[in-house]
Amino acid sequence: MTSRSVIGFALLASVAAATGAAALIPWFWGGERAASAWAARGFLAMAMPGIVGGAWLAREHGRSAQRFLVALATGFITRLVLAGLAAFYAGRAGDGAGTPLLLGLAAGFVPLMVFEMIWFARARGAQGLGTEPRG
Repeated sequence: MTSRSVIGFALLASVAAATGAAALIPWFWGGERAASAWAARGFLAMAMPGIVGGAWLAREHGRSAQRFLVALATGFITRLVLAGLAAFYAGRAGDGAGTPLLLGLAAGFVPLMVFEMIWFARARGAQGLGTEPRG
């Protein structure tokens, strides 16, 4: 893909992440400060690698399958490690950190994953499936 489409992906992924952040507004307004902090940590642990890794995926889409798979695996593993670290520290913190963390993780993951599925399905559809008859 062109650098223009990678930038477009990153911008639209940021909009998708913002919709997830909007779902956390009740935790930020009227919620206690510690809960808001855990929700924000969970959100960032999913949203940042989702945007960066997704932009890398968008760049590699249509190129060598190995490069695309490396980008896919790196983004997935980064999210998994960050979620694990956040859960570890939330467990150590106690004080009801688990629920806001899980909500933040979901708010950072779900909208971006839906966006990525739509983006890559659309991009794949535009390229065709390679099954059209030749000639």
